[in-house]
Amino acid sequence: MRRMRPDSIWPDAKASSSGAELVHRWEALLYRAPRLRPWLDQMLGQKRTRLQESGVVQIEVERTLWQELSRWLADFEALPAFAVSAIAVTLEDEALHQVEPDDERLEESALTASPERAVSELETLVADPAFALAFHCVDVRLRPQLPPDPQLAGVSESDWFALLHASARPQPALTAQVAITLVLHVLSTSWARVPAAARHAALRLFLAAPAHLSGGLQRLCASLPARWALTPADLPAFVAGGQAARAAFAQATGLCARFVAAARNRPGGLSLLADESAGVASPVEVAELFRNSRKYQHMGGFRQLLSLL
Repeated sequence: MRRMRPDSIWPDAKASSSGAELVHRWEALLYRAPRLRPWLDQMLGQKRTRLQESGVVQIEVERTLWQELSRWLADFEALPAFAVSAIAVTLEDEALHQVEPDDERLEESALTASPERAVSELETLVADPAFALAFHCVDVRLRPQLPPDPQLAGVSESDWFALLHASARPQPALTAQVAITLVLHVLSTSWARVPAAARHAALRLFLAAPAHLSGGLQRLCASLPARWALTPADLPAFVAGGQAARAAFAQATGLCARFVAAARNRPGGLSLLADESAGVASPVEVAELFRNSRKYQHMGGFRQLLSLL
């Protein structure tokens, strides 16, 4: 069993008889997803500060921290390993938002990506009801509102999904937004095959406002993915499409949060998605889920999800 790091922020071992075992399990999780460690240290530090400032005696502070560690660990251990790793990546996703234009190397994931692997990853992810729910929200709120403009025929659905994933604000824990962005990531793995310079230009254009379209548009078009075949005249439609996609993403996130609030029980990932301020899914939205789930009866997460409503 690993010894506690002397410089760690783990609570006092004397405050919990099971503390050493918890640390061992956490270290095993952090070994697989090391980017979770800064988040964990920050969460423990903030919790410790709040408790101390509220006047809680120190031994109770340490006991409470062990309880929090146990609860968080149970939540993460209930998730698929792929999901834990993907959540951990969001902690350092700022690097993905600042792609170096001169780095033309393909990402490692692109070298091993395949349609078969993408399907396998999706099925693994949506085996958890939290991600089945996120998939449903993408299916009914995001997909129908992607730009149908013929000018943008070269921009595929997976391209829009990839841009939404790349533009989402990185968060260190599972929320409705993160669950949806993880689904979008799995649905857009081919984006990693696009040269870095083109991805960088595409993301900048995706986040642009109409007022930003002035000067150098031909050069901008040349830097975008070649298969998009966009001309300067097409750029306003693309910018408008990006705004519509971001609005649809927000709607999908809200729908996901409302369903979590409506769930009677919240096992696994659903417990992490809870947002009591979201309101509850309406009967119409619940009926929509039941209809849509008929298309995905082979996905176990949908069956679990329906049993919780």
